[in-house]
Amino acid sequence: MAPTDSSCPLPPAPSPVTITSCVSTSGGHGVILTWSCPVGGYEAFELQVGGQTDSQNGSSCGRGVSVWDLKPAQSYLATVTAIWDGVRAPSAPVTCYTENAGVIAGAVVGVLLFLILVGLLVFFLKRSFLEDIPAQDFAAHVRKNEKDANLGFAKEYQQLALEGTNQSQTVASALENSTKNRYRNVLPYDWCRVTLKPCPEEPGSDYINASFMPGLCSPQEFIAAQGPLPQTVGDFWRLVWEQQSRALVMLTNCVESGQVKCEHYWPLDAQPCTYRHLQVTLEAEEVLENWTVRDLRVQHTQEQKTLPVRQFHYMTWPDHGVPHSPDPLLAFWKVVRQWLDQTVEGGPPIVHCSAGVGRTGTFIALDILLRQLEREHCVGVFSCVRKMRQSRPLMLQTEAQYVFLHQCILQGLQQSHLAPAENGAYENPLYENI
Repeated sequence: MAPTDSSCPLPPAPSPVTITSCVSTSGGHGVILTWSCPVGGYEAFELQVGGQTDSQNGSSCGRGVSVWDLKPAQSYLATVTAIWDGVRAPSAPVTCYTENAGVIAGAVVGVLLFLILVGLLVFFLKRSFLEDIPAQDFAAHVRKNEKDANLGFAKEYQQLALEGTNQSQTVASALENSTKNRYRNVLPYDWCRVTLKPCPEEPGSDYINASFMPGLCSPQEFIAAQGPLPQTVGDFWRLVWEQQSRALVMLTNCVESGQVKCEHYWPLDAQPCTYRHLQVTLEAEEVLENWTVRDLRVQHTQEQKTLPVRQFHYMTWPDHGVPHSPDPLLAFWKVVRQWLDQTVEGGPPIVHCSAGVGRTGTFIALDILLRQLEREHCVGVFSCVRKMRQSRPLMLQTEAQYVFLHQCILQGLQQSHLAPAENGAYENPLYENI
C-alpha cells in the first residue's frame, strides 16, 4: 500500500480564508457566514460584519456561523481573519445583503391560504410517519405496510426522497477532492463532514468522505464513511487516529461481483502497514460464519502513543439485495453493541460499506432504533431515517433496505421481553437493490 500523510509538523502561518457564502436569515435581522478552512495553522477566527466583531474557535471553518442584530434591506461588508500564534490573515471582503422584512411579510400574507392548504396536506400525509410507534403496535404497523406489495412502505420511503438535498457540499465538490470520492452522488454535507487536521501546502488535506451522524444520545454518535480508496487509506487511518475511534464496522467485502467496493486497508498478516507516522498492526483475527472480528493496533511513531482498534467485518450482506433473514445481522449487531457498551472511552465508531450510505445507514438506524425500543418502548423508523438523511445523503439507499430495517426491528422486538414472539421465524422476501 502506498503511504499517505498521517500527521504533520507544526503548520506555518495561515493563508487568508475564502468566504464561500453569506446568506440572510431571520427576516433580514441576521446573516449566516460560511468560510473555508485556510491552508496552514489556525487557532481562531475573527468575524467583522459591518461594525460588529465576533470571535470563533478553530473548528468553525466550513460551518455556517450566525451574526445577529443587523437591519433588514441593508448591505454589510464582511471579512474573516484567520489567527495563528498572533499572526493575522484577513480574507478578501464580501458584501452581505439582508432581506427586506416588509417584502417577506407581504409574501407570507400573499401565500397564506396556499401554505395552509399545503400544510394540511403534508400534515395528514406525514403525521403517521413521524409519530413513534408503541412496541405493542409495531407488528401490526409492519403487516399493514406490507399489504399490496409493500405499498405502505413505498409511500413512506417516497416522502424521504428529497430530505436534506438542498444543503451545500462545497468542500466535497472541490477539484482537489474529486479523486477522494468513490461515487459522484455521495458527497458529505459541509456542515457535518468530519474534518481532518490540515497539512501545510496540501490543498484539501482536511477532507475525507465521512460524516458525523446523530444517534440516540449524541448528535455525533457515529461516523458514516465511504470504503477507503487506494489513495485515501492513509486519510482513513488519520481519521481513526484523530477521532480516537476504537471501533470499525465494515459492512462490505473488498470485491463483490467482480467489482472493487473497498480497498483492503488493514494488514493481511503480522507485517505492519505504515502511513507516515501511523503504523497499523494486525494482532488477532477471529473468522466466523457471517463475520470476522479483528484486533488492530495503531501506533503514532512520533508521539509514541498507541490506539487499540477492533474491526467488526460483516461479510454476508449480498451485493444486490438484502439478507434473506434478519437473524444473522441481529446477531452481529448484538456483538458490536455489547463491545461498544463495554468500551466507553474513545471517539465515535466508524461505520462504512462501499459508499457509506446504504448498508451503513441500515446498520446505524438499526442500532439506534433497537436501543430506542429498549429504553422508551416505542420506535420511530421514519423520523430516524429522516434525521440521518439531513446529515448524509441517501442514508438507507433503497426502499428494500427501508423494508428490511422494519423486519429486523420486528424480529428484534419478538426476541426481546417487550413483545411475545410469533410462531415461526420471520423471514422477508428478497428485494433487489439497484
